[in-house]
Amino acid sequence: MATYSTPAYNSANYQADRPRYRDSLVDKILDFHKKTPDAATDLAVDVATGTGIFARQLQRGFTKVIGTDISENMLNSARKADAELAIEYIQSPAERLSFLEDHSVDVITVATGAHWIEVDKFVAEAKRVLKPTGSFVIFGYPGFAHFVDYPQCDKMLKDYGLSSDKLGSYWDAGRELLVAGYRRYHQAFVDGNWSDISRRIYPDTFEKEESKLIQPIIGDGPVVMDFQVTWRTLLAFLKTWSTLAIYHKKYPERENAADVLVREMMAAAGATDMEEKLNIEWEEVLLMAHPPSQ
Repeated sequence: MATYSTPAYNSANYQADRPRYRDSLVDKILDFHKKTPDAATDLAVDVATGTGIFARQLQRGFTKVIGTDISENMLNSARKADAELAIEYIQSPAERLSFLEDHSVDVITVATGAHWIEVDKFVAEAKRVLKPTGSFVIFGYPGFAHFVDYPQCDKMLKDYGLSSDKLGSYWDAGRELLVAGYRRYHQAFVDGNWSDISRRIYPDTFEKEESKLIQPIIGDGPVVMDFQVTWRTLLAFLKTWSTLAIYHKKYPERENAADVLVREMMAAAGATDMEEKLNIEWEEVLLMAHPPSQ
């Protein structure tokens, strides 16, 4: 079970401080979905919905939206954030969406959560519940970025999240799938004869692989992330990382590692104002596919 799914994890902070997604991302998903003749927009299911951040954005495009998550703690925060209670939230593992009938779903989305799920089982379950005219959409961000004005901070942030002498050893299993741009899902779609497969990564600093079969498109701008930050809000975001919670569970006496990182990055940038707006290009990936012929 991922740390985000545990009752001890602070889901309220997650809801408050995690990035939001571009409103135009819903339009991009709908454009892809409607390439299939007779594609409907009756039901979208946002899997691993967490606190329902993207489920709420989906509402304008679909008659009904369901958000699922394995964590009741996260879902309780989602219900509190959804004042109109317009979305149905259901506790369920992604690999076993037993409450859904075969071929009943128009679109499945997963917003920065697919790496916590067993790939092959989830892809098989998505194939079961999606309509033949449906779409499977996975996207996310690993939390790394290019600091346009302070490029010396790029490596500092990546080392913080990946180096074994920092937080890299404390991630739950699965994180590596996101860092690799969900190429494992891309390969599963290729192997399973899914159609119209499209995987887009941005910026060109995002990790790329050499396999010609699953080569991504390099985007010329962001389509997923909508996250403008100051040093202060960057710090708040870094404090939501699950690896940080695991690290400080082991080392509760140590100064918060996110505080240390932001202080060191600001020193490297010669910055002193916590409210300074940062020009950041966040790493992101968007993977979309239509189910194979039945």
